Amino acid sequence: MTTKRSNRKETKSATVPDRGAGPDLRAAPAFQWLIYVNAFMSGAIIMSFEMLGSRYLNPYFGSGIYTWAALIATVLIALMVGYFFGGWLADKRPTHKVLALLILIAAVYLALVPVIAKPVLATIFDAIESERAGSLAAALALLFIPLTLLGVYSPYTIRLTLRSTEQSGRVAGRIYGISTFGSVFGTLFTTFYLIPTLGSRSITYVLAGVTLLVGLSFLLAVPAIATGLRRAVAVSPAAAFFSLGFLPLPGLADGGVLERFDPGDDDRVLVEQRETQYNNIFVTRQGDFVTMSFRVRRRDETESVVNLRDPLELPLPYTRAMTVGLIYADKLDRMLMIGLGGGTTSRHVAHFVPGIDVTVVELDRGVINMAKRHFKLKESARYRLVERDGRVYLMRNRKARYDIIMIDAFRGGYVPFHLLTREFFELLKARLTPGGVAVFNVHGGTRLFESTLRTLVEVFGHVETVLASGSYITVVRNGPPVPLKAAQKRAAQRQAVYRFRYDLRALLKERTHVKIGRRATVLTDDFAPVNLYGSIKKSNKKKK
Repeated sequence: MTTKRSNRKETKSATVPDRGAGPDLRAAPAFQWLIYVNAFMSGAIIMSFEMLGSRYLNPYFGSGIYTWAALIATVLIALMVGYFFGGWLADKRPTHKVLALLILIAAVYLALVPVIAKPVLATIFDAIESERAGSLAAALALLFIPLTLLGVYSPYTIRLTLRSTEQSGRVAGRIYGISTFGSVFGTLFTTFYLIPTLGSRSITYVLAGVTLLVGLSFLLAVPAIATGLRRAVAVSPAAAFFSLGFLPLPGLADGGVLERFDPGDDDRVLVEQRETQYNNIFVTRQGDFVTMSFRVRRRDETESVVNLRDPLELPLPYTRAMTVGLIYADKLDRMLMIGLGGGTTSRHVAHFVPGIDVTVVELDRGVINMAKRHFKLKESARYRLVERDGRVYLMRNRKARYDIIMIDAFRGGYVPFHLLTREFFELLKARLTPGGVAVFNVHGGTRLFESTLRTLVEVFGHVETVLASGSYITVVRNGPPVPLKAAQKRAAQRQAVYRFRYDLRALLKERTHVKIGRRATVLTDDFAPVNLYGSIKKSNKKKK
């Protein structure tokens, strides 16, 4: 007896059973549309909140590489846990209701962030001395839970959408691809548009609202699709998010850029170039003059210039003008400077005021090392260099009080936003002795300049401005303002005692009145679009 074999090939397709409650909607185009739209939205929310996280952490832990490493690591950890947990849960309970519940929990947590952020970050800041460990703990506390819950989305929806194993690669690739595209959009849209337009708290509430819509859309989708209401429900989260594009972006049409220094000298010799985690530093020499500059967008921004034959000379006009603060301070015992550069200004003050104790705080170790190598900068018992973010240093040293605090900290052409806000100025005021002064180097002619002045006036009640070759030196005092005649008398007295290289009486003559325009806003930790305001020209003319 012979047995005949069939030559026909059998095609086997392993189907994926639907064990969830309710009808099987995997084949419904409207349900797939819902999955893909919300995949885009979940990716956008994740990266939008990551970028926003820096605005929450910077005032406490600085804007350095450790803060960004903590944020990136937290996002990756949250997504890793979300992927594992989402895959496991999807096999146990493959129903859209469970996914909706997780997303709604994420929405509630996001809505709580603006409320809990300040006490949580303050507690972590007080409990953990290390900036590295503190920034990581803070990032985990704010970001981990909502991003983990949103990370569940991709593996979970792959399980909800998959009808057979033959489609697994296509379905997974499509969902992860759309989610990643949403992440790209969320990164750019938040950084380029939302942060310059809205405050951090407002953006967080917007993200919470969009997340809420994503969760609700799943709860509404099944009955809606069953009754024929298709794309209207699915597209609602995207419509809410994209509607933000119609928010006004004030002043963008005004244009304008800051003036930048360009060496352009054929006989200037490159001495050393070093790329650090914060800056691209160039040290050049032209005769006896050594220049430190930061390369920003193919242009060199001069930080310091020193005359090797005469290190006490201050070749840059703004560095000379910063010493005008010595007139307004009641005492000259202790000085703090935030931002080192080549150290020319702080060294100048330390030399001409023999009894003063000087501390200079600089975020970039590379700047400190190059200042020591090429600018003849040396530490001593009364001249110390500290590697740390300036705001973090002031927060950590709660008992310290200074007669003079100078701020000359620029990164990428702008002062970091957390050194220009009302909260920072209040911290600054708390660290000044009665009658102590804070001195700032601020680029003039922009809306940022006006907003900085308005913020200073709100905290200190008054501000003095001195013109210095395109820049402005602003002086505020922890106490009543010094009238002009009293300032002139004090300038003459201190010039006679200390014999400063640059006569305080001449510097005082550059005192300038600046009218603050109506469009100037108070900068806060919540809303300080420094880069945007720095590119918007000021409409008011300066008056002497």
